[in-house]
Amino acid sequence: MASASMSLVSPASGPQQQRLPSPSSVAPPLSAFFRRAHTSVILSPARTPALLRIVCCSSAGSSPSSAAVAVAVSNGRPDGERREVRFGLPSKGRMAEDTLGLLKDCQLSVKQVNPRQYVAEIPQLSNLQVWFQRPKDIVKKLLSGDLDIGIVGFDTVSEHGQGNEDLIIVHEALDYGDCHLSLAIPKYGIFEKINSVKELAQMPQWTAEKPLRVATGFGYLGPKFMKENGLKHVSFSTGEGALEAAPAMGTADVILDLVSSGTTLKENNLKEIEGGTVLESQAVLVASRKSLNQREGVLGATHEILERLEAHLKAVGQFTVCRLLYIC
Repeated sequence: MASASMSLVSPASGPQQQRLPSPSSVAPPLSAFFRRAHTSVILSPARTPALLRIVCCSSAGSSPSSAAVAVAVSNGRPDGERREVRFGLPSKGRMAEDTLGLLKDCQLSVKQVNPRQYVAEIPQLSNLQVWFQRPKDIVKKLLSGDLDIGIVGFDTVSEHGQGNEDLIIVHEALDYGDCHLSLAIPKYGIFEKINSVKELAQMPQWTAEKPLRVATGFGYLGPKFMKENGLKHVSFSTGEGALEAAPAMGTADVILDLVSSGTTLKENNLKEIEGGTVLESQAVLVASRKSLNQREGVLGATHEILERLEAHLKAVGQFTVCRLLYIC
């Protein structure tokens, strides 16, 4: 089973340098990893500068790949800055429930004095505040510096982070919230015999005067995907929820949306096509590079959360394997 490995190591002597690879190397598509990617962590001395180095490798002991990032980490805090570490969690829905469940399984119980308030604490982590936010706002506030670490779906990081190098995927496979962002077209009419993105792009119907109409809530990833796949004449309409009805209502030709089981697509006479998957997604632990670099306590809190997540996911994986072997 392949795994991801994270190491926090002290820098070599001499002048410190910062290597900033492309976002794709820091946060590769989740399809590049097995679902249960585990991490191992070594924390550098607390009172000395450290080098945060993230590498991806296999559990079989292969050498680290080129997916590495190095950041000089200091323990200083800019004057007038807040002192607490802020941890953003989804505020509503299935993702929120599953996130709280995972943290509880990791012996990190979130204590919320008033359910109407958006702030809470985790007693096991001193000087840390939990802030409940919408997933997209978690990403935006990581970039603005209002949050330091967070848990959201990889699709949310990709859409609202837009490749910003200040976002670091600390753990890319928390093993829940699985889905994929995909293009879906009608099974009927002019699309009946269309089975791939390539065939869709070659359809003569799409012109500057009459472009392919796409309903989606992904205003960044959607246009990017279409351009990369040779679809020149495209218009987008923004929408959230019940996008599957758009083609039947005549408000769009196709949709670009998150798909879990695919049942809703089938019930609305829609189909996925070859080459139409934009990305695979599940819950990830993400952090602000700037916070890890500059804010006191963030590196230690991230290390503690990561170790607990890793221990739990590893235990669950081993239990599953043992159970399967017993059944067989």
